[in-house]
Amino acid sequence: MWIEILLFVLIGICAVIDGIKREIPIVLVWIGIAVAVILRLQKGIGGEDLLAVALSVIPGAVFWFISLVTREKVGYGDGWMLVMIGLFVGIWKCFLILLIGLISESVIVLVLLALQRISSDRKIPFAPFLLFGMGVALCF
Repeated sequence: MWIEILLFVLIGICAVIDGIKREIPIVLVWIGIAVAVILRLQKGIGGEDLLAVALSVIPGAVFWFISLVTREKVGYGDGWMLVMIGLFVGIWKCFLILLIGLISESVIVLVLLALQRISSDRKIPFAPFLLFGMGVALCF
């Protein structure tokens, strides 16, 4: 459980900074990735084989590709955060967190657009929604 709390704190810090500055603190995310790799090597998290660990970075890699194709409409920082999340919790929980984040962001943005509180070209930080997804995933 302490692993999930550590990840929640890391995502929380990233979400606050992303909400204020509209950028992910990449150094903090890299530190989180390094901690996850060290814990995996020491068998502190998960008992998966190397293939499962490699697969856990797929959501982040997909976001990197989307960032490249869309010329950073989706930021590279979101991809790095998903790599960190995947290394900490594995591919399936990472997909759950991503799914909850995407659905919650979509609902909020659609409501704000319908109420004309934001314009359609507004950039919305994604890290707060990943934090929400992590919070919901902690309940399961």
